[in-house]
Amino acid sequence: MTKTRQPLYYHPYLFIITLLSIAISSCSERFAHTVQQVPPPAEVSAADFSNYKDSTIYVAAGPHYGRSRLHTFFYGKHYRDVWTLPVEVPVLDIGTAHGGLTPMKLGGSRQTINLRLQDTTGTEYVLRSIDKEPASALPEKWQQSYVANIVRDATSATHPYAALTLPAMAEALGMYYVEPELVYVPHDVHLGEFMAPMGGTVALLERRPTGDQTDYAPMGRAVKVKSTRSALAERLTDNDTYFDARFYLRARLLDMLIGDWSRHEDNWRWAEIEHDENAYTYKAVPRDRDNIFYRLNDGPIPWLFMQLDFKPHFQTFRSKLKNVEKLNSSGRNLDELILAELEWQDWEEVADSVQRLMTDEVIEKGFQTMPDNIAALSAPDMTAKLKSRRNQLLQAASKYYNALAANVQVVGTDKKERFEVEVVSEEEVRVRMFKIKREEGTEQQLYFRTFRASETDEIRLYGLNGKDQFYISGSTKPGIRIKIWGGAGEDNYQVEAKGSKLGKRIYINDTLYRNEFNVDKYTAVDIDNNQRAKDFDAAGWLLRYYLD
Repeated sequence: MTKTRQPLYYHPYLFIITLLSIAISSCSERFAHTVQQVPPPAEVSAADFSNYKDSTIYVAAGPHYGRSRLHTFFYGKHYRDVWTLPVEVPVLDIGTAHGGLTPMKLGGSRQTINLRLQDTTGTEYVLRSIDKEPASALPEKWQQSYVANIVRDATSATHPYAALTLPAMAEALGMYYVEPELVYVPHDVHLGEFMAPMGGTVALLERRPTGDQTDYAPMGRAVKVKSTRSALAERLTDNDTYFDARFYLRARLLDMLIGDWSRHEDNWRWAEIEHDENAYTYKAVPRDRDNIFYRLNDGPIPWLFMQLDFKPHFQTFRSKLKNVEKLNSSGRNLDELILAELEWQDWEEVADSVQRLMTDEVIEKGFQTMPDNIAALSAPDMTAKLKSRRNQLLQAASKYYNALAANVQVVGTDKKERFEVEVVSEEEVRVRMFKIKREEGTEQQLYFRTFRASETDEIRLYGLNGKDQFYISGSTKPGIRIKIWGGAGEDNYQVEAKGSKLGKRIYINDTLYRNEFNVDKYTAVDIDNNQRAKDFDAAGWLLRYYLD
């Protein structure tokens, strides 16, 4: 059969590429961008700009998002009415705020202007610009193009004051959190070398989640708050350390409620709680809530973008809580590690608790923290949607639990562990992991979970480094595949089949180097002397994550 060649515009990918090519070829200075709401004065002097205490300013977060009817029709209404509405904002007096702040360094992503500051006690704060500049991530030759202009315009799909609503909700749920404070950063001489990038900007000022927080209840008065890289490295190298999975799940369920699709590893910090000498529990501190209550799919061009599934985790905040697997894709790596120990009963209990604590009053209190005229404009619709999503939380939690339960990773450390797998029946498999004493006995149970074939297709055990032991027993062939990667170290494998063909569902991957295999004839042993770094040890496992 002869195929008819379709016109270019029938193919959405080629059509968009063509439009981009045309746009890029017409680069122009017309589309210069800034995250500053107020341009600098002709001259700044210490005499004129010395005290801003108790001052306020009326300013719109993004007047440039006010576009023509034609543009809005094609690209979406988004939150343009919110961005273009002037609000009363307190002026930050850097010399007196929090006892006096000293600017230290610029940081953050290329899209957000961040400025770190320090008070007289050494406590760090951060200023994060409300407006974003995503076009700065484009190649330099594109940054003055029409494409850059459209990429920048997509920021109007975010709500500039959304993060202000969360502390009241997080506190009600018993979570840790940061407290953003809406401020206007003037062209203040106290900014020094940072006046040009930061002066004239509406920003969120918040305590930086790092270091000693013993005087700060919202972060659990933790002696130390660590980055994800540091917490993961501790967890993967030391089997006395673990993440508080139920506490983390509470935060992830709130993410689903508010539609936060950007929960990658760098958007978390971890309160370090010592539960034994040199042994720690890590409790989640969410940060960077830039993409909650997202409103994207309200114009033909954003709709087409969504149909291409180029960024499947971009989800419009609607009354119906759905597509949770896509919504959570940026946080999937952490979810698979931290939530692997929780069974459905745990999820059900935590989801029920979140649902009960997230009362109508708590939701309404959260939205009252927005500027009054913004709350009047946004709160009725957004609170109604959030209440609706809360009522669907148990069903959404069940869907995401089932997505994670299909293939589960049980990850050891670079220390010695003993993995015990008991095939109870074709339907049920129990997995335990123990810390091994130096004298080769076993002591503390590190992991226990019962898996069911109705939920789980495959269990994956990773020993990482250390002299690990894997003991599999049972009298029947399981309905769940059991795959084992021993990693580095001298490992021991034992399959006790008890007269069954147990090994037909067991797959072992390791090197020949000083590993001992006492398995039945059905067990598949894959000798691989060139193992992937990601399966080998703690340092390799860290390659799986997006880390700063």
